[in-house]
Amino acid sequence: MRRSFRLASAGLLALGLGMGVFAGSAALAAEADAGNDEVVAKVNGTAIRLSDIALADEEMGPALARLPEEVRFQYLLGMLIDRRVVSQAAKAKKLEDDPEVKRRETYYDEKALRDVYWVQLMRDKVGEKAIKDYYDQHVAKIAPETEAHAAHILVGSKEEAEKILAEIRSGKKFEDVAKAQSKDSSSQEGGDLGWFKKADMVPEFADAVFKLKPGQVSDPVQTKFGWHIIKLIETRKAKAPTLDEAHDEIMRQLAREQGQSVMEDLRKKAKIEIVGADGKQPQAAPAPQDDDQQ
Repeated sequence: MRRSFRLASAGLLALGLGMGVFAGSAALAAEADAGNDEVVAKVNGTAIRLSDIALADEEMGPALARLPEEVRFQYLLGMLIDRRVVSQAAKAKKLEDDPEVKRRETYYDEKALRDVYWVQLMRDKVGEKAIKDYYDQHVAKIAPETEAHAAHILVGSKEEAEKILAEIRSGKKFEDVAKAQSKDSSSQEGGDLGWFKKADMVPEFADAVFKLKPGQVSDPVQTKFGWHIIKLIETRKAKAPTLDEAHDEIMRQLAREQGQSVMEDLRKKAKIEIVGADGKQPQAAPAPQDDDQQ
């Protein structure tokens, strides 16, 4: 019996479209479409299938995103079992024709049409060819960016920083001083910050780092975090991400762009009348978002 979700590009596509669909739910839905819609539980003889788990995952959206796959699966299954138990009890009370039930059925019928139609609209616009074309034009051709490998010592005042700088220039090892005096969490690693790009750091720190030559130590540098003494260890040219590495981020970017464009076009073509006290038009809604699934 299936107890975990598997990543699938279709699911990431749906997530990028703001449909609240996680990779796992799309993978399960794909298995169901392929004839592998196995039964995972029964409630009074009625089946709960993988496709039901997939729909539940869509509904819950980001609320469960941080849970491990196994835990998320069990949570969704438990939710569906409880829902089935209660709905069967409601049917036993002949609530199918209750006005509140009918009102909700109408609401969710419209939502279901929106959800399915939206994904169909986006499928061609954010397909693999579009992703590859975007990668070729905007990622692969970008000049490689310089990355820095640096270490720093963080203290609270300029006077402390100047004193530490004098110690280093008198012969003390940068790493030893960092371990003994730096207030940053990197102190136990000798102040080592690893590799980073200029945009990864606050401007004052980044400007100082990228003016140094490998092996050089900076004068005191002030940022919102305090005063720094920085040592540049080495630099390198960052490699452009491969298509596989950039795939999901490109998908989300294209989905945002195309989704907003399509939504604006659909609203322009529709005759929308606002009935209310002031008759003001609401702000244009963005493309369907995750919280629409709640």
